[in-house]
Amino acid sequence: MYNRFWLFFLVGWMVVAGGCSSTPETTMSKAPEALYMEGMDALQNNRFKTAADRFSDVDQKHPFSPWATRAQINLMYAHYMRAEYEETVSAALRFIRLHPRHRHVAYAFYMRGLAHYQRISDSYRDQSRTREAVSAFRELMTRFPQSDYAWEAQRMLKLCVNRMAEQEMVVGRFYLDREEYIAAIQRFSQVVNNTEFQSTPFVEEALFSLVLASQRLGLLEEARNHAAVLGHNFPKGGFYPVAARLVQKSGDVSRSELADLRRGVDEGSVFGRFFQGLAPTLLPNQTDVR
Repeated sequence: MYNRFWLFFLVGWMVVAGGCSSTPETTMSKAPEALYMEGMDALQNNRFKTAADRFSDVDQKHPFSPWATRAQINLMYAHYMRAEYEETVSAALRFIRLHPRHRHVAYAFYMRGLAHYQRISDSYRDQSRTREAVSAFRELMTRFPQSDYAWEAQRMLKLCVNRMAEQEMVVGRFYLDREEYIAAIQRFSQVVNNTEFQSTPFVEEALFSLVLASQRLGLLEEARNHAAVLGHNFPKGGFYPVAARLVQKSGDVSRSELADLRRGVDEGSVFGRFFQGLAPTLLPNQTDVR
C-alpha cells in the first residue's frame, strides 16, 4: 500500500515538474533590458497597464540595474495615461527623492503638478488639490527656471490661481444672494486684495460686488470708494456703469441684471475648465535616459 502511495506521489510530482518546465518565461527570469523594452513597446501601442507592469518589474526586481532609473521615469507617464493620478504623484515624489540631481528630475516635478491638476474639483468644492498643484508648479519654476517645463508650469499655475479665485467668487455670490453681506464682503475683498488673484478675470466683478454689498449695508462712503476703484481699473467694463448708477442714485440692481453681468464673467473664464495642460510625452532619447 505504501509503495503504491509513493509511486502515485512520484508520478504526480513528475507531471507537475514537467508542466512547469513547459511554461513561458516569467518576468522574474527576464533580463531588465528585455522587460524595459517590453514596457516601451507597450507604451508606443497605448497598452499602458502592461507598460506600467513592466516598468514596475524592472524597478522592483532589478533596482540596481541601469534600466531601473529609466523605468521609474516612464512609470510616471504610464500611470498618468491610465488616469492613475495618485500613483503618478507617488512615482514622481519617489523619483525626486531618489534622484534629486538627475538631468530629467524637472520632468518628475512637472508630472507631479499635472497629476494634482487633473484632480482639481470644480469651484463649488474643496480646492486642496488646486493648492497642491500650485505648490508643485511653483517649486518647479523656482528650482528649474530654465527647464523646458517651467514655461508650461507658469501657464498651469495661472489656471490654478484662477480656479481658487473663482471659488472665492462662488462663495461670495452665495452670501450676497442670501443677503449675508458681511460674509460676502470678506470673500470679495479676498479676491481684490490678494496679490495672487489680482490678475484673474474675477477682480472686476469682485469690486462691483463690494459696491453692491456696501450699498445695501448703508455704507455709502465705502460703496463710492469701491466704485471709484472699479471705474479707474475697468472704465470700459460692463460693471462700472451699473456701479456708478448705484452710488449716484442710491438704487439697486435686479437679480436678472446681476445674473447677466455674472454670465459674462463666467463665459470669459470658462476656457480654464477645459484646458488640460500640455499632454505629457515621453522624454526624448528614451533609450539613453541615465
